[in-house]
Amino acid sequence: MLDKGEVLEFIEKQIALELRIIKVVEENVAKLGNAFIKDLLLGVSQDSKKHAALLESLKRAVEGPTPFISTEERDKIAKGIQTHIDLEAKAIETYGELIEKSDSEQVKTIASMIREDELRHHALLKELHKTVIEPEALTEDMIWDMMWKDSPWHGSPGG
Repeated sequence: MLDKGEVLEFIEKQIALELRIIKVVEENVAKLGNAFIKDLLLGVSQDSKKHAALLESLKRAVEGPTPFISTEERDKIAKGIQTHIDLEAKAIETYGELIEKSDSEQVKTIASMIREDELRHHALLKELHKTVIEPEALTEDMIWDMMWKDSPWHGSPGG
């Protein structure tokens, strides 16, 4: 089992690796004339940028506690995530139709790649909604209750 320091060291190495991938892709696409291959490689680079950003967030989470989320924030985020889940479902459907109806292998290949990304996004968003949004938000009232409910003074001097 890795201790906190080892996990942070591992994360730092992975961030450096992702940044190196980005640099290599950017150096290579600068020399390419084929827009199709160039865009595919830039897509890989975008994924590496996303990975680096996720690793930075993970590093902050490992380093210390994350701030609690208010009920208002939770509700706003929940609505946005649900909208995103619905849009991803529509994208999965439409890319599936394109794959099914196209005669072009190039179109089918790219549509399949995008659809696979959309399937992953959809699953991730549903999991995010389930693990972060559905549990009861820690509210200021809950914190107040935890601090003072068993106190004989109930938060005021002398009772």
